[in-house]
Amino acid sequence: MSDLMNIDVPAHIAQRIAERKADTTKKSAVMSAVVSGEGFPFPRISTRASRYRLIEDGVETVVGVNLDCIIVGANPNVSKVFYSGTYDPNATDMRPACFSNDGKTPDASVESPVAANCATCPNNALGSKITNSGAKSKLCADQRHLAVIPAADTSGKIYSLTVPVSGMKALREYFKSLNNYGLVPEEVVTELAFDDKADYPKITFKHKGFAPAKAVAKLEQIANSTEAKVAVRSLPLSALGNQLPAPESKAAEPAKIEAAPAAKPAPVQAVDEAYEEEEIKEESKSDLEKALDDMFE
Repeated sequence: MSDLMNIDVPAHIAQRIAERKADTTKKSAVMSAVVSGEGFPFPRISTRASRYRLIEDGVETVVGVNLDCIIVGANPNVSKVFYSGTYDPNATDMRPACFSNDGKTPDASVESPVAANCATCPNNALGSKITNSGAKSKLCADQRHLAVIPAADTSGKIYSLTVPVSGMKALREYFKSLNNYGLVPEEVVTELAFDDKADYPKITFKHKGFAPAKAVAKLEQIANSTEAKVAVRSLPLSALGNQLPAPESKAAEPAKIEAAPAAKPAPVQAVDEAYEEEEIKEESKSDLEKALDDMFE
């Protein structure tokens, strides 16, 4: 382990450090290649080993088996990803041999695409892979990219979350349930968890609360932002001007996101029977509400 705590930084190096702090677009290609750890150096959420982990600039914060968040973006297309090697659940730097963010053609960064388009790709054909249970699957897996604001990060920062094919049905059903009652994802607090009956990280979605009136406009703005579109891979990283999103300025963003304590629409409670027991009382705020209180403060 390197010990850099007791070194004297030369003046010319100190000047460069100050310049990088003043202009965050100045990055070291060497540092970025190692610290980002993958080809999408955007704040993201990992579900490795069935634990939600916030990852940014190579720093991983383990949240746990549940993560409360606001979903502020979703790629309208089903994305594709193909790994040529054997899956390693403990790997932290596995990179796909081919992938498509729009589910139509391989990404421009793919050096050796398997096919010119996804529709004719043999790896995208049902039956190109047979699961251990004997079911037909595909070597090139479907997935959905979401943009979420975790309650665990009170800065209100957007993170990218990839939902593998195993969680896509639950995501569709959750969105349909919200739509049935006239709700949209950016209006509610969503609890991400894992199916405890699955032997792999299978994401589940559950309604947990509501965003208050004073935060809805801000959330709608975020949902239509460039950062959200980059997070879901609808726009390339270059759309941010080579500058990753920074935490919102607390002085400029007074709105807060919190789980509303009083709203209890019957249709949604009918879907989530546990919500009644988890109702937040004004005189005793839950950990969730306290965390969300700090967002955009």
